[in-house]
Amino acid sequence: MGEAGQLLRRAEIVAYWLAVAPLTARLPASLAYGVACWRGDQCFRYWPQKRAEVVHGLREVLGEELTEEAAQRVARDVFRSVSCQVIDVMRLRGRAEPLERLVEIRGREHLDAALAGGKGAILCSAHIGSYVSAFSLLHASGFPLTSIGRWWWNYRPGVSLAVRRFWDIVYARRMLRHRQRPNIEPWPGRVQVAAQAAAVLRENEVVTICCDAAPLDADLTRTIDVPFLGGQARLLPGVVTLAQLTGAPVLMTFVHRLPDYRHQVLEISPPVPMDGDTATAFGRCATAMDGAIRANPAEWDFWFEPDDLASLGLLQDPCLAAAATQRR
Repeated sequence: MGEAGQLLRRAEIVAYWLAVAPLTARLPASLAYGVACWRGDQCFRYWPQKRAEVVHGLREVLGEELTEEAAQRVARDVFRSVSCQVIDVMRLRGRAEPLERLVEIRGREHLDAALAGGKGAILCSAHIGSYVSAFSLLHASGFPLTSIGRWWWNYRPGVSLAVRRFWDIVYARRMLRHRQRPNIEPWPGRVQVAAQAAAVLRENEVVTICCDAAPLDADLTRTIDVPFLGGQARLLPGVVTLAQLTGAPVLMTFVHRLPDYRHQVLEISPPVPMDGDTATAFGRCATAMDGAIRANPAEWDFWFEPDDLASLGLLQDPCLAAAATQRR
């Protein structure tokens, strides 16, 4: 994609977030998510570089599990999922009722039981589906909730102040309206992150953390290698450390979209055992994330981010996707 094409793509993204999606989200759900899927199909068709990156990542990571034809179908659904997630964000308006009506929460009793223990609860998830909107929905439904996680635009080099301001307005503010506190951002070297999270748990509240996050360079010495999606991934086991430090139970939490694209299911598991050494305990979390991604591969965010796949150790050379683009 040339410079003109990149500018056009950025303009379309801005227009979708600022105008199209907020208006579309007020339509009946079947129409709103139908528009989002149509937009996803157009992006899949007219964004060949990103399409090639997604297909390349799928084939490299999942390997023989996907034929070329199947990878193309999953890649199209990746674009649809990304587009539908924006509508989810816009439907968090008010007390989040427009989104709440579309999401079934399964396992709420597990979270209630965990909080009855008085030590708070840690929800461990992956970057799959509308997990951020789902966290805000849980808070709106009565669970005081704070997330550990970085807003991507705050730590990627070269992101301008204008871009950061844009994402703060269209995304972060909408999420934080339905959170107990601002994100606890785990910047490298910030030892107070664990202390902040522990303070939240002492209030018998909920902390969320996505344990499939791609490590920053400064984090690499703290990662452990775990079996993940058919390979060995470099992941940060901070959820185990926090659980063992505070005694808070860890519950795996995943959201996935149903075939009609508008309805979703948010599933909360019983507590995951945290006994054994760090690698053993964290391996249970990694196995659960692996299963959730394999069950709904199109909803994992990292197919859109080949550099993150490489940081995880799952993709050897993200630049190969560019070569794939030239062949298509």
